[in-house]
Amino acid sequence: MPSIIEKISEAEAQASSIRKEAARQARAIEASAHQAALDRLEAAREKGRALAAASALKAEEEGKRLAREIGQEQAAESARRKEAARQALPRAAAYILERVKA
Repeated sequence: MPSIIEKISEAEAQASSIRKEAARQARAIEASAHQAALDRLEAAREKGRALAAASALKAEEEGKRLAREIGQEQAAESARRKEAARQALPRAAAYILERVKA
């Protein structure tokens, strides 16, 4: 039959073993949680990059649309002014000829 000292010694050894196992498990849990956090962070970064790229593409498309719209408006205004000048040309020419003759 083991003595009380042997039992205490055995209990201390078991406690030490349990502490070591608990510490190992705690490190494993911490490492797992850390890796999960890193994975989530990387996923968030990727999502952010994708959103930024999509926003840039949308902004570029909107810019192109606005440029086309402005170009069309300017072309229409230019055509109106050209037509007005063309219609005023005979009067302007007559005025100049009248002044030259005078």
